[in-house]
Amino acid sequence: MKETRMVCVNKREIPILITDEKEALLAAKAAGGAIVGLWRPGMNMEELSGAGYVVEDLDDLTEEYLERVARRHLGLPWKICETEHLLIREMFGDDFDEIWEHKIGRGFQTVEEFYAYTKNQYAFYEFGFWAVVEKKTGALAGVAGLTVPAGDESGDPEMETLFLTAEEGDGRGTETLELGYHMFPGFRRKGYGRESCEAILKYGRETLLAGRFLVRIRKGNEASKRLAESLGFHI
Repeated sequence: MKETRMVCVNKREIPILITDEKEALLAAKAAGGAIVGLWRPGMNMEELSGAGYVVEDLDDLTEEYLERVARRHLGLPWKICETEHLLIREMFGDDFDEIWEHKIGRGFQTVEEFYAYTKNQYAFYEFGFWAVVEKKTGALAGVAGLTVPAGDESGDPEMETLFLTAEEGDGRGTETLELGYHMFPGFRRKGYGRESCEAILKYGRETLLAGRFLVRIRKGNEASKRLAESLGFHI
């Protein structure tokens, strides 16, 4: 089976090959094409090694799914979710100056580190720290997102750890993800922190199937703690 579907990204038509044929996959990969492998019962996954994405059913190939395949192929950011006032998307190169200015997260020391993060983190995990964009102005309002917790969840005496368990019916899995958020000074006291985090937690439950979330807050940061508690986190 071999089929090509066209996806429009930024007014550009991108062909995506969908196939279960090893030779077609390898040829498309060599040509630098966007590919989705179609798995069939009894197939060895090595036969689909040339595909960046694999599905079991053609019904899984929604418009949103194919657009994400095309965007990853082009190196463009994914849209994660949208709220009344905010667009939450993957970070990309043009965000670096503001990320650097505000010393966000791990504090990317160079633009190369930033590019490496946006390339490798999103491709491997398909989640991480995301850009929070104010829709009205298009301005970067902050960052927020989900990561795999590193180290002991409660090992730093300077930090306080709060937890939130996904509700029944959310497709709850067993994975724990860590929520992080930081709104830039000019965008605080607008409710953007809560608005973005509510959407991200919903995405974490429904799309990433996380069963539990944690947030680590530096002791004394009462504003951050109040936000976490308003989202349902508790010690």
